[in-house]
Amino acid sequence: MSTTVGQINAKFFFSTMILGCFLSGVFSPPAHAAKAQSNTVPVDNGIASLALGSHTLVGLRALRENFNAHSFEVVAFYFRDTSAGPAQLNLVPVFGTDKGKRKELYEITVGGGADCKLSDFRLLKAQGRQPARLVVAQRDPGDSFVAPGVVRFIYYDLMQNEEGLPGEPPLYFEEKTRANSRQKYCDVNDAFERELGMGASSGRGL
Repeated sequence: MSTTVGQINAKFFFSTMILGCFLSGVFSPPAHAAKAQSNTVPVDNGIASLALGSHTLVGLRALRENFNAHSFEVVAFYFRDTSAGPAQLNLVPVFGTDKGKRKELYEITVGGGADCKLSDFRLLKAQGRQPARLVVAQRDPGDSFVAPGVVRFIYYDLMQNEEGLPGEPPLYFEEKTRANSRQKYCDVNDAFERELGMGASSGRGL
């Protein structure tokens, strides 16, 4: 079967158009994904200063070694309070919900199996009217650590107790909303990267 000049030109035009789309970024990650990743603040192992916009926290990330595939990390947040004289280190707790009741956590954990993380987080800078935010991702183990499952995203906003209300800390993370991933994943970090554009890790060298 012969090929006409018109058919050759059409094929060339289509190939050129596809290549141009790749070069122009049509098939690249969406802009909001790149923006979200640039807005994340890495929390590395050890003690780190975390600039979140109007507030700077102190992050402490430590490994709980198990000498097996299920070691995990514990992450806690603090801030230096200078409002009443000499600086004091204050805990920044995380308030979530458990069975409809408000629950206070003093740290969050990062862990899972050797192949897949079942829990991790992202820390985001304040942007405009949006305060600094903590996003925690969790997946139930299911039948095994490597069985893909729906990832649950829990969003916490950094709040300030400006009125000095009794019982509340000066700074704290408060749960605001929850959402499930559209797809199933083995590792929650794959969900962070593919669905929220928040990168593949909560720290630089992790």
